Amino acid sequence: MTARRPLVDQVGGQLRQAGAVAVVGPTGFGKSAVLDAVCTAWQAAGDPVVRLSSAPADTHIAYAPLMDLFTACPAEVYGELSDPQRSAMDWVLRRVAGPEPDTATFRVTVLSCLQAWGRRARPLLAADDVQWWGPGSLDVFGFAARRSRGSVSLLAALRPDGPSPHDVLGGGAVEIGIPPLSPQESAAVVRSFGIPLRTAGRIHTATGGSPRLVSDITAGLARAGMPATALDAKPLAPYARKAMRAWLADLAEPVRRVLLLAALAADPSLDAIRRAAGPSADAALAAAEAAGLIRVADGAVAFPAPVVREGIVAEVGGEAVRRAHHALAAASAGADDRTWHEASALAPAEVAPRLVPVLADAAAAAREQGDHTRAAEFALLAVDRAGGTRPDLLVAAAWDAEAAGRFDLAWTAMDRLDRTRAGPAARAQARIAVVDAAGRGAALLADVAAQALADATAAAEPALVSAAHLRLAWSAHLNRGYPAEALAHARNAVEWAERSGDPASRAAAITLTARIQQGRGSPDHAGTLRLALGPGAATGTGRIAYDPRRVAVCFALLDDRLAEAARLLDELRPAAGRAGGPADLVRLLGSTVQVHAHGGDGRAAREEARRLLALARDLGASPGPPWYAAATAELAGGTLKQALAYAELGLTASEEETDTVFAAHCLHLSGMTRLLLRDTAGALADLLRVRDLVRELSIGDPAAIRYDADLAEALVAAGDLEAATRTVSGARCRAEELGRRGVLASLDRAEALCRTAAGEFAPAEKLLARALDAFERLGYPLECGRVLLTHSAVEHRRRRPARARELHAEAEAVFHKAGAPLWQPCRPKRTGAPAWLAGLTDAEQRIAELVADGSGNRDIAASLYVSVKTVEAVLTRIYRKLGVRSRIQLVALVHKDKRHPNR
Repeated sequence: MTARRPLVDQVGGQLRQAGAVAVVGPTGFGKSAVLDAVCTAWQAAGDPVVRLSSAPADTHIAYAPLMDLFTACPAEVYGELSDPQRSAMDWVLRRVAGPEPDTATFRVTVLSCLQAWGRRARPLLAADDVQWWGPGSLDVFGFAARRSRGSVSLLAALRPDGPSPHDVLGGGAVEIGIPPLSPQESAAVVRSFGIPLRTAGRIHTATGGSPRLVSDITAGLARAGMPATALDAKPLAPYARKAMRAWLADLAEPVRRVLLLAALAADPSLDAIRRAAGPSADAALAAAEAAGLIRVADGAVAFPAPVVREGIVAEVGGEAVRRAHHALAAASAGADDRTWHEASALAPAEVAPRLVPVLADAAAAAREQGDHTRAAEFALLAVDRAGGTRPDLLVAAAWDAEAAGRFDLAWTAMDRLDRTRAGPAARAQARIAVVDAAGRGAALLADVAAQALADATAAAEPALVSAAHLRLAWSAHLNRGYPAEALAHARNAVEWAERSGDPASRAAAITLTARIQQGRGSPDHAGTLRLALGPGAATGTGRIAYDPRRVAVCFALLDDRLAEAARLLDELRPAAGRAGGPADLVRLLGSTVQVHAHGGDGRAAREEARRLLALARDLGASPGPPWYAAATAELAGGTLKQALAYAELGLTASEEETDTVFAAHCLHLSGMTRLLLRDTAGALADLLRVRDLVRELSIGDPAAIRYDADLAEALVAAGDLEAATRTVSGARCRAEELGRRGVLASLDRAEALCRTAAGEFAPAEKLLARALDAFERLGYPLECGRVLLTHSAVEHRRRRPARARELHAEAEAVFHKAGAPLWQPCRPKRTGAPAWLAGLTDAEQRIAELVADGSGNRDIAASLYVSVKTVEAVLTRIYRKLGVRSRIQLVALVHKDKRHPNR
């Protein structure tokens, strides 16, 4: 229940305060688990707990829930009851035979029992599965509950279609709804089993956040020893079978029949299901909705947990499914829907040549309407009815699946194509579509891309050879950054595209070449991209991933041209929505978040980040970039704690997909956020890892991952001024060569911190003025605020409190306007610092205190992530400032100060 701890705490708190709480939620939402956790906490406090439960098999047993109460009743309470009351208790427990006592006797017996028990302790009665209680039990318990408030505490788990909280617990009971798990809560559950975050997103979308389904599917996957990788896309429904059977068993057969129609319907409208199901449709749908299995809204039926739809179909068997398809075909208003159901009603191996062209036309129509998932499904069904002999339809299905972001469907199309006699060209196209559908998980599919190259070469089609080289370059880039191998594949892609005479292929290949050149720090990248943006090429690339305008957005952001980046995104967005499908929108939304965040519009950044996370989760897309975008948005308009949580999720997801480039991006955000949270050691650890990754990835452009200034600030805070100065100097040389204005302004801020630590206040002030001017010109308000906060800290060090407060107030206004948390420089808060520390810098104070605590130089170096040599140099400065000559004298000075704090 770790993921539900806040909910458990809320229920427990309300229970102590109000005395009666009803926990309400649909089947599978974890009501019993919440009750278990609350009861465990109640018992841990030393109070008795009685669980009152029931099951479908108990409905014929009179007063079955009261058995639990009377069995747990202490002997001294039993002894206080009157003879008729004890007789009623004995009758319920089947200790005596005879006629059933009247209802009034039972009411008074239960009430007297609770009141007597309440005089001795504070018992908690927790009622579960109340929907299976008989009317007599509900009447008696409700009567006693209304009159025993104050004597006992009452807790009940209720379903929306069951008894009301008022009937069970009486008036004044607090009702707490059980919400579905949030995406982060689902991820926490799934990750506890070691399952990748990409699969966690699939599970959350498939289950709608139902705790029971999330738990069952996750445990089932773990027992099965999969998924082996983040791209494993095996069906999830088999692992929800136990829950599905239990839920369906609670429903009448007519309800299950209508549910099957709703699960299979190509048209989920109420009218279509009514036509297929007949007069019983509305009552059956109402029962299914009350059970929490469907939602009826806006004239349509939806499954909050899509895996329930798949589970219903899997449970009923083939013949019932075919009958349902026949009914839906007869009731379909649209020709395409009718064709779908007619084709689906046939036996799996049954060939129907007459339906193949009709299904292919339906696929084309869905594609034209932008419904690429439906197009892929129509194409795959057409192949089934063609006896598996249509490679062209399988290739089309693979590309439609890629556009929809459905890696599972793309892989299915490729796998089925491999079992046909398709030629190498068709196989190459399907493999290329699969690599693209993997998103940033393409690094896991280098073997698929290599096979695509082999197939394309065998087909002797230059455009396909170019496309395969392009994917190999992309895969190498994701996994290893900007190595020579990636650049070689990109250049081969350009050469083969020119042989093909295809301007779209050439533009895509030149685009990726420019991207790799930029990452490696080559000043030629802008000129290379202009070649790709030449007349006739900009709109012909087909996919946003390789569209030169998309990379132009990235380059504009790197060049700190926010307005141009926003304009280019506005031009790309209609094309992505019209032709590229939701997968392309995922790629664009990440850049949109960056534009809003850098521009200081934190609210818009968070809104777009939420949209991006939801879309990526629904598609099963790579989760690393969306989590990174969400962390960026939180820094611009949320909280530092949430930004760090998102950055850590992005790091984990990127590492799972061996996307080393985005792992480095997420590490930078994590390090920067830790820096702002005053966690110097954690920040330094993250940022030093970024530095190592940047070197491994051959990243030569300091604007690609802007970590240098943050690393320098962390080094200053840790006391390694020499390393901080080297970091700023090295990054400045590269930034000046490439004209990275934003990077240079950040380095000015970092160098000002270095100068301040060295006591050079005048140069520090000039650097900060220059940084502020640059960021104002670039339109980066949050960076301006960060410079103002740094300047305030400098003025504080110079003992100019009035000026420091003035600058701090200006910075606060900037961050408040954006809704962003303060980006304070990493300077530990110190209250009541002893006088002997007054002349030391923050880093020197920290090391002096560690020495006083008994830490050796090696321990200090390890804890602060600096070298032993740096610690020794800082200690030399400390000795000189404090007028001591050794470690022993320093420790003696500290102890003397502790004995005489007011000296």
